Amino acid sequence: MAKASGIVVYTYAKDTKGGPPTCTGSCASVWAPVTGMPKAGPADNFPGSFSLVTGAGGRKVITYNGYPLYTFVGAPPLSTKGNGIGGVWHVIILSESDITGG
Repeated sequence: MAKASGIVVYTYAKDTKGGPPTCTGSCASVWAPVTGMPKAGPADNFPGSFSLVTGAGGRKVITYNGYPLYTFVGAPPLSTKGNGIGGVWHVIILSESDITGG
């Protein structure tokens, strides 16, 4: 899954469902929480749901199926080079039908 800019988003295995992001401080300088308001494109049909949780400093962080989302700072658009780092960072995998609705 990626932001509209093509930057791939990740989940962190140490987070708990419905809880705040646990990647903070120096961790967040490498793995930035995704903030703002979640909005799927008009043709997107995601099998899960988006929501918000409150993160460090009171910022609203976007979640997917209850897990906070992050980006790998400095990664180019559509890069998944952060997937699997430390065994705790994971790209959210969607099928073509999830994205195209077909």
